[in-house]
Amino acid sequence: MYKFDHILVALDLSDMDSFLIRYSNFLLEKFKPKSITFLHVIKSYEIPKEVRTKFPEMDEPLADIVKEELSAKIKELLIDAGKTDVHVVVKEGVTTETIVQYSQLNDITLTLMGKKIGYKGHGGVVRKVLNITPSSVLLISETAQPKMDHLLVRMDFTKMSVMAMKMALKIQEQTEAKISCHHVHKLPLKYFTRSSVSDENKLEQEIYNYTQKEFKKFVKKNKLAANDIPCTSALDFENEEAQILYSKALTISADVIVLGTKIKSSMADVILESTSEKLAGPEKNIPVFVVKDRSQTMGFLNALFD
Repeated sequence: MYKFDHILVALDLSDMDSFLIRYSNFLLEKFKPKSITFLHVIKSYEIPKEVRTKFPEMDEPLADIVKEELSAKIKELLIDAGKTDVHVVVKEGVTTETIVQYSQLNDITLTLMGKKIGYKGHGGVVRKVLNITPSSVLLISETAQPKMDHLLVRMDFTKMSVMAMKMALKIQEQTEAKISCHHVHKLPLKYFTRSSVSDENKLEQEIYNYTQKEFKKFVKKNKLAANDIPCTSALDFENEEAQILYSKALTISADVIVLGTKIKSSMADVILESTSEKLAGPEKNIPVFVVKDRSQTMGFLNALFD
C-alpha cells in the first residue's frame, strides 16, 4: 500500500498529457519506481470495408498509430527514467474498466491522473476510476507544481487516517516534506445552535484540546514517528469537510492533500467516501493523494466480477 514500485499514468490525448508526463519526471526522481506505464484507452471501432478500400492507410491499426504518437511525446518530455522500465500501452475498450483491470493485473501501486481546470473534460472517468481502482491515486491539475514540500493529512483518527499518515511519512522519506494534519470536527447545526461568538470560541478551544489529546493517542497507538507533526482543528457545522481541508491547504501553502479512503458499496452503487470525492473535483486545484487499501479494494472487485 505504501510502495511506489509500479506507477500508471492515464493519458487521454488531450493537452493534459504533457503536464502528466512532466509531473512523472518528479515521481521518477523522488520515488525511483521499478516501472512506469503510460496508458491510453481508445474506444473499440470498426471501419466499414467500403471505406477501408478507398482509404487503404486506415488498415494500419489505430492503436499502433496512437502508440507511436504517444511514444514520441514521452521521449520528448520524459527527462531521465534511470533504471525504471518505461512502457507505453494503448488498448481498445471501455476506459474505466480497462484502467482498473490493468491496475489489477499489473500490481499498480500508484495511478497518476489529471483533473482538468481549464481544459475540456467533465472528470467522469477520473471519478469512476478513483472509485474502484485498487491502487492509490494522485490527482493533479494543469496548474500543479511538481513538488511535495508540504503535505496536509486529513486526520479523523480512524484507520483511514492511519493509511494517510503512513503514506505521508513514506513520502517524507523520499522528499523530506513537511507534514501537517488537520482535524475537521463535525457538529451539524440541527443538533447544535451557534449562540454567540464567545460560545463558538470556547467550543473551538475545546475541540482543539480534544484534537491534541486524540492525536497523541493516535500516534502512540499506531506507533507512528509523528510526535513533532502539528495537528490543527476546525469545526464543521454544514458538512463541508472537503472545503475546510482545501481552505486549510491554501492557507498553509500545502502542495498535496493526503487522505485515506474506503469504498462504500451496495448492489446498486459503488462510491468513495464523500470527502475524497469532493476533493477530487476540478474546481480544487491542489493535488490530492488518495490512499487506497489495495487488499480491501481487490477483495471487493473480485466479489463484484466473479
